[in-house]
Amino acid sequence: MTLDPALFRRSRTPIYLQIASLLRQKIEHGEWQVGQCIPTLEQLMATYGAARSTLREALAQLENEGVIRRSRGAGTFVTKDLSTERWFKLPTDWDDMVASVADLRVKLLPISGAVGLALPDVDFIDGERADSYRYLRRVHYRQDLAYCLIDIWLERSIFARDPKAFIKAPVLTRLASLPGLAITRAKQVVRIAVSDADTAALLDIGVGDPIADVCRALTDSLGRIVYYAHIRYPARLIEIEIDLMRRYSRAAKNDKTKIIPAPGRVREGNGHGRRKAHASDR
Repeated sequence: MTLDPALFRRSRTPIYLQIASLLRQKIEHGEWQVGQCIPTLEQLMATYGAARSTLREALAQLENEGVIRRSRGAGTFVTKDLSTERWFKLPTDWDDMVASVADLRVKLLPISGAVGLALPDVDFIDGERADSYRYLRRVHYRQDLAYCLIDIWLERSIFARDPKAFIKAPVLTRLASLPGLAITRAKQVVRIAVSDADTAALLDIGVGDPIADVCRALTDSLGRIVYYAHIRYPARLIEIEIDLMRRYSRAAKNDKTKIIPAPGRVREGNGHGRRKAHASDR
């Protein structure tokens, strides 16, 4: 079946990049396996209703990314398994959140001129602003892969208790183990957005590529916002899994006769479109 070319004209993204994304999706979903020869140029032209030159640009894009290899006279072969690329499961509760950052490597970014950057408006959690914050800007790495850009506002007296740890390690890891600090509320908002030039450069993705844009806040026993973070993840690296029956499961702990349905699973795609999700510490 030939794709309606009019669909491509709904986006400002060049058609060859749209087609490259569709081809990449087939590899990610396992329709085309590593070592497999993908359809010929003529077959792809028939499927996507695009010109030969456009298909060649799309294939060149994937080849530059190391996803395929073109061999004259032999065909085009898949060289990279994308089915495991979506490795980061976006945390939806406090314990998962702390565990998700435990083994990350941190690269600090220069923040000259923004040391006293004010805390942004935080409207998704009930809490009061603290008197002052220490602002941190960093990229988190898993092995050698830059997988998130994060701006952090940490209540200044908490930062002063262990500045070296907060600078060198993921902030949440140290916060969770800090004696005498009680985190009473933890909420985050997830939006699907696109990368700006700054995010693209630091995460090695394209300008306008889909990202998961996350705002996260914690309050202490005094009702103060002691931590706020703005995080950007490449959408192609993450998935979101949510137990839709979790609240019912907890409510039924004292009712052994109640039947609890199996948890549901939600898997986010590449983020084309706008979606908003709220997750809080339960």
